[in-house]
Amino acid sequence: MRQIEKLKRTSTFIFFSSLCSAVSADTIQSYLEAGTFSGEIRNMYVLGSHADTLKEAGAYNNAKVGMSAISVLYETPEKQGFKFGFGFQSGYDWGIHDESTGLTPQGGEDDPRVSLSTTEINKAYIDYTFTPELTNTNLRIGRQEIITPLVMNSPAFPLRDSFDALVVTNKDLANTTLKLMYIDSWIMRYGDEALPSIYQQNKYFDDDVYSVYLRNNSIPGLDVEAQWFVFDNATTAADLPSSITNEPYDTSFIGINYTIPDSTWLIGWKHLNANYDNSADASYWGVKAETRFSNIFARLAYTSVDDQRTFPGTLGHVPQFRAYRLTFIDEIYAGMDSTSLMLSSNFNIPGFMARAVYVDWKQSDAGIAASGRNFDGGSELSFDFKYKFQSQQGLSTRLRLAQLDYDQAGDDDLTYMRLYLNYKF
Repeated sequence: MRQIEKLKRTSTFIFFSSLCSAVSADTIQSYLEAGTFSGEIRNMYVLGSHADTLKEAGAYNNAKVGMSAISVLYETPEKQGFKFGFGFQSGYDWGIHDESTGLTPQGGEDDPRVSLSTTEINKAYIDYTFTPELTNTNLRIGRQEIITPLVMNSPAFPLRDSFDALVVTNKDLANTTLKLMYIDSWIMRYGDEALPSIYQQNKYFDDDVYSVYLRNNSIPGLDVEAQWFVFDNATTAADLPSSITNEPYDTSFIGINYTIPDSTWLIGWKHLNANYDNSADASYWGVKAETRFSNIFARLAYTSVDDQRTFPGTLGHVPQFRAYRLTFIDEIYAGMDSTSLMLSSNFNIPGFMARAVYVDWKQSDAGIAASGRNFDGGSELSFDFKYKFQSQQGLSTRLRLAQLDYDQAGDDDLTYMRLYLNYKF
């Protein structure tokens, strides 16, 4: 699959040929000078207590780590439908963890997601927007971020994933967004040079990786999302711990939200399925009901995963995106049933948001055997506080706290914290 490289070279030639032929009084230099810079400085500190449940606690266990990162993007103005973007990101490990203790899944202090000193190009793309009179279609080819249920880059950590891909976005149909994605490479936020001794390396796919995404809200109150993802490679693709296969597979997602007329109630349903070429399939479903009263938002949700295997997750460093609850333990493990209640409010404070989530886990014996983890009888209580400073545009902070009870022998409780301080410019 080296077609993306050929397409990028062709698109670059067309772009600069069109630019040169279109320049009259303006010069290429003045055109490039009219481009814009944007970016973000991200700081993150993580602290976790010790628990004996190493597999279940994973990277949260005993963590004591922090890092800073900066990302910068330059974009040219649009000319004859073309626009060019180029960006990089760089991370700096604070070095506060005790390196002799090893990685967090083994009880050490180092979480490799938050201890990176590396610099990489994470964006290099060409946009082309067709004439609106012809079609409402945009093409983006090159290194880029993608956010969809089954292909995405996670915003949870200072460095972000990107993908070498061709993405076609069409909005010709009323209230409908259609995306076609052809993916050549997964450029990991970890980077090949950042952690040479760890399993994380950029993945360059030899065979087809593509996806179709659709979102429609033509019917008042009804929002429908659907996606199909095909991974035709004999290698792992999803994020740990769901990357448990080395065979081709395809996944599907459908999510439906319906706002009940003349009310504050919304009900939702989702279903995901993964079909493997040579082994057991995986699937799960969920339902939710949410409402708003006074200044409080409330959501009650239930999700259930079948017993055969853990769901393979989203392509990118995120196990699953369209989750019904924002907690640290994901709802993807085989045989897991989750019941959750989420409450949030801004308490009429500009720029502020507070959220509390409680989730109770049940897991079947077959699911425990298939996933290699035991969450049965456990629970999580988490709090999430966000604040955008009103006196300084672009500056924000976030505090996430959680108390996890794995309901197992020994030291089975874990307290976990993430503190963010970010600045967008």
